[in-house]
Order: sequence, then structure tokens, then C-alpha cells
Amino acid sequence: MKILMLLVVSLLVSFSAQASAPTCHSSHNGYCQYGGKVSRIYVNSGNLILLYFDEAMDPALGSEANMSLNSGVAAAVLITQNPEFAKLFYSTALAAQASQRNVTIQMRGTIGGYMKADRIWLAE
Repeated sequence: MKILMLLVVSLLVSFSAQASAPTCHSSHNGYCQYGGKVSRIYVNSGNLILLYFDEAMDPALGSEANMSLNSGVAAAVLITQNPEFAKLFYSTALAAQASQRNVTIQMRGTIGGYMKADRIWLAE
């Protein structure tokens, strides 16, 4: 029984260690980067896609990248700004979520207080 409990605890620790909040950097005119799982994806009729992170970031940390943020829980894409990118972003995020693969997302600027995603990678 003790071995089973230790196995469960070690699995929980290893899964939680994979989650990480986005980090922000002042280099390259300021950007934030997230690496991890796609927690949820949201799309609304106002043409906004939100990709939620495993772990939220303190919005105050956005100042490192010259961003004034209201939220650190998700990255945003405004569909009408670049419809082709929005389709590719959404399909990549869905593929990552369905396959439980990690993504890397970089964000520059803001949309409605969220970090604006401008690129996404799908991990192996």
C-alpha cells in the first residue's frame, strides 16, 4: 500500500512540474512566452479566441514586456485582425489539446487586457 501511495504522489508531482506560468522578457521589444498544455480554448461571436494556460501568470509581470495586463490566465487572438493566422492558431491549439502535447506560444502586445498571441509551436 505504501508503494502505491508513493507512486501516486510521484506521478502527481511529475505532472504538476510540467505546468508553468508564462514568463515575460524585455528583449526583442518585449514579449511573453508560455510553454505547456492547452488548458481550454474559448471562442466567442466577438471574434476572440482565448487559449488558457495550465498555470496563470501574475498580470503585473507583463510590465517586464511593456504590457499592461488585466489577466494572466490566457493568450488572445482577434480573428478579424488576421483570419488566416487565427484559423492556424486555433487548429494547432486543438491538435495540442486533443493529443495532450505541449505548445509554446509567444505573445506581443495586448487585446482587451490579455496577452496577444502572435506565434505557436506544437511539441513532439
